[in-house]
Amino acid sequence: MTNDPGTLGPDPDDLAEEVRRRLHEAVADVRPASDALDRLRVAVPARRRQRRVAVLGAAALAAALLLATPVLRTAGNSGDNPSSTKLGGVNASSPVDAATELPPAAHDGMSAGVPGASGHSSPATHSGAPTTGAGGSIAPTNGQNAGSGTGQPQTSASSAPPSESPAPPKPVPACLTNELFGEDARLGPVGTDGLAYGVLQVRSNARKDCRVAGPGVVTVFSPPGNPVVQVSVVQHVAGDAATRLPQPVSSESGITLKSGQVYEFQFAWQPQAPGADGTCAADAPKAPVPALGYALAAGDFNVARVTLTPTCGGTVYRTDIYRTGQHPRVG
Repeated sequence: MTNDPGTLGPDPDDLAEEVRRRLHEAVADVRPASDALDRLRVAVPARRRQRRVAVLGAAALAAALLLATPVLRTAGNSGDNPSSTKLGGVNASSPVDAATELPPAAHDGMSAGVPGASGHSSPATHSGAPTTGAGGSIAPTNGQNAGSGTGQPQTSASSAPPSESPAPPKPVPACLTNELFGEDARLGPVGTDGLAYGVLQVRSNARKDCRVAGPGVVTVFSPPGNPVVQVSVVQHVAGDAATRLPQPVSSESGITLKSGQVYEFQFAWQPQAPGADGTCAADAPKAPVPALGYALAAGDFNVARVTLTPTCGGTVYRTDIYRTGQHPRVG
């Protein structure tokens, strides 16, 4: 560093050069850490995420304030009576409006605004405005008695609150197979007309109400190891061979049962009797003894069953289901 003879201090250029040299010497040993680049790769995205969260939080707070302001303003204004009229700085409510705010009730022989037989109450005028008496005073028309200041306000029938329609009842669930069981199953002897009449009764064991929809399915089957017999199951109609069977109303809408209640159906069994040797043909096994089973749906397990007579075939005439006791039993 040299001094300028014409000045009192060192040369500014030399001073700047000296400062630069010393700064370079001071940082000559500074080296980045070996993991500096890895830390930057982690720190930069983290800082960006923090900045993004801060911006989103500020935006959400601003939106909440914008939405809450009208609500608070509405809540503050809701305390005022919109139907009142401000006279001389005092809010005076309309007497007609005060009357219509009460639910319809019976007062002085009047029920829901309809005059009673006593005739002590004066109905409100249709215009809803106060009337002026002979002395120039304003007489309220809200159903008060003209000669008494203690009359009760009356409401017209048109001001009664609309009645809400009742909610539709919840549908009753369908009965399940494991909730029903056979209660009574019987078959009478074959009569001179070649028919045997029987009945099959079913009881509900469900914990709650359930509904049996439709007549169900009736099938006739032979015991295991016996030949199959051809048996037709038909619905009983007027004019068929089973003249003694009743004709219940169709159960398409279903029968709702409480726990322990029973329903039933009746049937007529018309067997094709085997020969004198008990077989259906020469050198054939004996005629089987089939059973009649009742299920809620095709392919389901039988809820109840009744044993029929030995047969080589036949026909079953069945009725629709009905509540026990609605029709007399034949068999």
